[in-house]
Amino acid sequence: MDNIDRWMDKNNIRVNKIKMSKIEGVHSAPKVSVTQKAPLAQKQHNANKMRNLPKRNFNNKTAYKRPVRIMQQAKFVQKDKPAERAVQSAHQQGASSQGANQQTATFQKAPSSNFKKGVLKVIPLGGLNEVGKNMMVFEYEQDIVIVDMGFQFPETDMPGIDYIIPDVSYLDDKKHRIRGILITHGHMDHIGGIAYLIERLNFPPVFATKLTAGFINKQLEEFGLEKRVKLHTFNPDSALLRLGRFEASFFRVNHSIPDATAIVLKTPIGSIVHTGDFKFDESPARDQKPADLQRIAQIGAKGILALFSESTNALEPGHTMTETSIGMKIAELIESAKGRVIIASFSSLIGRIQQILDIAARNNKKVFLSGRSMVDSIEIASKLGYIHYPKDLIKDIRTVSSVADKDVLILTTGSQGEDHSSLKRISEKEHQQVKIRPLDTVIISANPIIGNERAVVSVINNLSKMGAKVIHNRSMDVHVSGHGCQEDLKMMIDLIRPKYLIPIHGEYFMRQAHKMLGLEMGMKDENIVLIENGDVLELTHGRAHFTNQKLSLQHILIDGFGVGDIGTQILNERKQMSENGIVMVLLPVNPKTGKLTGDPDIISRGFVFLKNSEKVVDELAKTAASAYREITKKRSDLKRGEIKHYICTQLEKVAIKQLDRKPLILPIII
Repeated sequence: MDNIDRWMDKNNIRVNKIKMSKIEGVHSAPKVSVTQKAPLAQKQHNANKMRNLPKRNFNNKTAYKRPVRIMQQAKFVQKDKPAERAVQSAHQQGASSQGANQQTATFQKAPSSNFKKGVLKVIPLGGLNEVGKNMMVFEYEQDIVIVDMGFQFPETDMPGIDYIIPDVSYLDDKKHRIRGILITHGHMDHIGGIAYLIERLNFPPVFATKLTAGFINKQLEEFGLEKRVKLHTFNPDSALLRLGRFEASFFRVNHSIPDATAIVLKTPIGSIVHTGDFKFDESPARDQKPADLQRIAQIGAKGILALFSESTNALEPGHTMTETSIGMKIAELIESAKGRVIIASFSSLIGRIQQILDIAARNNKKVFLSGRSMVDSIEIASKLGYIHYPKDLIKDIRTVSSVADKDVLILTTGSQGEDHSSLKRISEKEHQQVKIRPLDTVIISANPIIGNERAVVSVINNLSKMGAKVIHNRSMDVHVSGHGCQEDLKMMIDLIRPKYLIPIHGEYFMRQAHKMLGLEMGMKDENIVLIENGDVLELTHGRAHFTNQKLSLQHILIDGFGVGDIGTQILNERKQMSENGIVMVLLPVNPKTGKLTGDPDIISRGFVFLKNSEKVVDELAKTAASAYREITKKRSDLKRGEIKHYICTQLEKVAIKQLDRKPLILPIII
């Protein structure tokens, strides 16, 4: 009996599955019954209930007729903070109150647009072939629903860039049709783009679970947008949102952050499931709920046209380890440590942080927080009831020297070796309060994200040289992924039993591996669709096909306060400077005659050491003067920009010939 079977048995859940029959490559209605151990009368009630579930028949167009109109009637208590506002059924144009705590969604018709009737269009604007900036557009006739709006950290060839956000140009003339933004969970690769893009999209309503909304609201406060954004919370166990022709419901999934949810979008032509990031955890961290297998199976039994399922760990065999198993390993290390314990982790790993706080309290240690995101995450999670700890457990990091080493536990950011992060500063002896001592134990409770490996190794080397005992995932299991491995992904397919599987979230080879899992599960090749960012996939009458339309998506780069004002040329110039330096050529010119009044001056940085390269500098100066005289003699009507361009081309030839380098060259006519 494997882990999932044991978990299902422990929770008295029985899922009886019959292999899917195949008719013309289509999975017919699965004979799935979900029951729970109960007295005889309850068993009979459950059996009757399951017999009444609608059966799927993808070859019968009536299987996807519009259901009876369902409006959200769940009661929600209005809170004061924007992050905790009641779920309204969405756009301010049509929301109407039915009572003090009940609200129902209605929408006024948007102006007529060019759209296909009876067609669901799916357009990923990010999240494929990259790690981050997850965003997917679902468009049915005149209604649009967006799932997630994250950002991505810059790639190695993007010097000076802070983040990359999705290109939403496709939505510029459709913003009046956006009925809502649904958020699956609170990681920045799913919420980080909201503050940058929400105003451009005319502030459509945002829907999220309570903890996720708390993180979003913190970001909005930093941008001064918390009062302008309609941010609503929902309970994934009961919420049903009417967003135009879309009906959205939810089910809980496990991830490395609490309150993660999958989304069920019902449309007149069928229902789709978007998993978000997920795994099946039979024993999640304290106070967190396991995935509701019974509910997921019931959703699958109703008939799902397409499953959009994450693929991050599609190459990893087996099930993902449980979060509590990592807590036990960390507890052993903390209890056996002879000096201070420093733990670096993602600040959003609320379940792990809770376990660490519990372990510290049991061992009479004081906890000190280092890193702004760590402080903010614990504050938000604590206020919303997702983290609990004794009042005197957490102390100000500025008082750490007043506590005996054996009683100190420091919880810090920097598990990815990020510049300016707390652990990075500790490793470079630049942290004001924390200096490494020989008996210190440093635990890096995270795996390096692709591209961060070198930075993490550098931090480990520095800490080891200072005498710290450094423990990371290569030496001991001190981290577990929040993403499902192969058996988790197969289990989701088995429970949902979609007609189409669309692997999402991850590089192409990951999604390709997910496709192979679908084939193992008995799905046909033509029913597993690999999409790319900018593709337009159409679902209609039980069929899926690509259109000839392909969006040309650009990297929208965030550099300080600048959004999208950094283009390819600037990036190329930054890269050129970082690799080969810069050469400035000052050409003194008579403003009346246009003739040179002296020899050009050469100023360089990061190119050559001038004292040892006088020959190169002299040749650059002579070439610059010769090029100026030559081009102005041929064409007296040239603009300054054209003259500079010609001088650059001639100087580049010299630099390549003499030093095999191509610096950034800036001719300046004075």
